[in-house]
Amino acid sequence: MSLTYLGHSAVQFQVNDLTIYVDPYFKDPVDWTTLPKADLVILTHGHFDHGVLLSVQLYEAWKCSFLAPRTLIQWMQRKYKRKIPADAFIPIAHGETVQYKGLAISAIPAHHPVNRMGKTILRLFARSSAPGKPVNGYYFNGYYHAGDTIYTAAIPEALVNREVHTACLPIGGKYGVASPAEALKIAEQIGATRIVPLHWQALVEQVPFRYQSSDLVKLAKDNATRVMICPLAIGELLEPVSVSEVAPTNSDAKLMR
Repeated sequence: MSLTYLGHSAVQFQVNDLTIYVDPYFKDPVDWTTLPKADLVILTHGHFDHGVLLSVQLYEAWKCSFLAPRTLIQWMQRKYKRKIPADAFIPIAHGETVQYKGLAISAIPAHHPVNRMGKTILRLFARSSAPGKPVNGYYFNGYYHAGDTIYTAAIPEALVNREVHTACLPIGGKYGVASPAEALKIAEQIGATRIVPLHWQALVEQVPFRYQSSDLVKLAKDNATRVMICPLAIGELLEPVSVSEVAPTNSDAKLMR
């Protein structure tokens, strides 16, 4: 059981002998054709920077299944009906849990308010009508991938009584995603052992985010949080949480590299 960070919001998970990719928006230096074949591709929503536009190429190479919000699945079925078979699609809505080859995957609410500037960027770069709402976060096997979201009380409510060892959270603080303070609040309220920061690297030179992973590291240290901060380089592997890492008693945030 492990995860590998692949840039922006893209994460590869190895769970229960399954290879799963969430939000596979791949940019240099990632060459997706060299990655392990996926069993399942999970999409949090339809914005271009979360991978939906690569779906046909991924299916042709991997013959994988796709799990996504119901409205996005409907769009994909229409858009790709001659290229991806209907039985490759798995729709899921907030509050639902599906079983995929023995793995329970739950859809967690998210709130992704896109302002006028964000909508302009989508028009300039997306060139796609794929629906950006709703956004699903996902929980499986102790992992929580939030997708694009700011803080909302619906997240800890949905994850109550679920053990979260690793929370993959956006921290860019711009274009409708959480700031480091919001990400830390989410992690603390859901009882996460560690955070993998997402959605902070500039999409293109003209589209930077407000915060970097270093801002989250500093905030965690200043707040003396027990949540470990795990800023990963692209392609870096994060191993499972060890017993010694769960609920650390030291007052300083632990930086794992």
